[in-house]
Amino acid sequence: MSESQLATTTTTTTTTTNHSTSHQSSKAIPGGLCAIENVWVSGVHSGFKHRNKDLALIYFQKGATMAAVFTKNAIQSHHIKYDKKRLNEQATFKAIMINSGNANTFNGPTGDTDVQAMANSLAKKLAIKPDEVLICSTGVIGVPMDLTDFDDKVDLLSHNLTDGDSIQAAEAIMTTDTKIKQAAIAFEIEGQPVHLAAIAKGSGMIHPNMGTMLSYIVTDLDLGQATLQQLLKESVNQSFNKISVDGDTSPNDTVILASTNKVSVKPTKQNILIFQEKLTEICQMMAQEIVADGEGATKFVTVAVKGAAGQADAEAIAKQVATSSLVKTAVYGQDANWGRVLSAIGQSQPDYLDPAKVQISFISEKGEILTCKNGQGLVFDEDLAYEILSETEITIHIDLGLGNSKTTVWTCDMTEDYIKINADYRS
Repeated sequence: MSESQLATTTTTTTTTTNHSTSHQSSKAIPGGLCAIENVWVSGVHSGFKHRNKDLALIYFQKGATMAAVFTKNAIQSHHIKYDKKRLNEQATFKAIMINSGNANTFNGPTGDTDVQAMANSLAKKLAIKPDEVLICSTGVIGVPMDLTDFDDKVDLLSHNLTDGDSIQAAEAIMTTDTKIKQAAIAFEIEGQPVHLAAIAKGSGMIHPNMGTMLSYIVTDLDLGQATLQQLLKESVNQSFNKISVDGDTSPNDTVILASTNKVSVKPTKQNILIFQEKLTEICQMMAQEIVADGEGATKFVTVAVKGAAGQADAEAIAKQVATSSLVKTAVYGQDANWGRVLSAIGQSQPDYLDPAKVQISFISEKGEILTCKNGQGLVFDEDLAYEILSETEITIHIDLGLGNSKTTVWTCDMTEDYIKINADYRS
């Protein structure tokens, strides 16, 4: 689905879980984060980048309960250390401020001081406490922050607050992204309308365990911090941790889930499962938008693995195939090079694998072609295979023929433009 469709199209989708006998539908709604009542946003240019918006604010005048998942990279941005401390000490916050263009990573003691200075400046302007502010940064690593006249920039940021649409904030968090990424959905729990909305950024340094990506998700369902944390972790595992653009992860990755607590329902297992399903749905929307906007990408690729002996094998194989530069460049060249897929399967070192049972297919709207089975390659129509791979959305389907475990991972092709973008990133 394209970015413009996410931002403007109203659709109804139906999803189910094994835990429910009823269909739970969700409807796309406009406004992004501002689809949630009492959420205000802003995005301005402040000088962290040479041009374009680079400072965003998400403001909860009445406060919001928050939880977060951060990068697993051993090197972590100064903002992550600050945010982790705050989230461990309290559950309620009133603002999230994000800058793009400077990662504020590996900047020594000054990096920590700058995070606090940013929080202090915003808190003073909004007449709230500094510890009610979370800070995020993304951009170039190892460059000191320039906070010259930062109070004036925060004045501009607060002056531009709106509750109409979060596009300006979604734009301000972008780095090498080419598309704004935001979505909002409405659904019901116990007959009560519930809403979820999200914005995200990410295009390169994307890999399972998250990559150079930020996402901010807001709901109006009343849930405690511990529950939000548990649900967010599971949804991230089923979305942002199942994407790869280039195999690199970042020191800055952050996903924050906030609840305005306006809607109350009984915290039954069934109600929590419905919300979990919808939270995963919107996280997957953002994750897939990130992959579709991969640096230089021309194709969105789904790697679907079935028939694994265990879930760990399914995950390892799918992620290895999705990460393989040889597979990704073959997809770009519209070459049904199943041998590269097969090699990646073996490289993942699964606990159980019978090569004679492996089947590999390439699928798109142009059709499906099976390339190998019974331990050997098949003669197939190369012209049809080329046509299948000429589409912008491709599925690599792998059947291991051993068990019932399965998984899906999303990636993209790798092109010359990926090299150009990253060769020039600091210039």
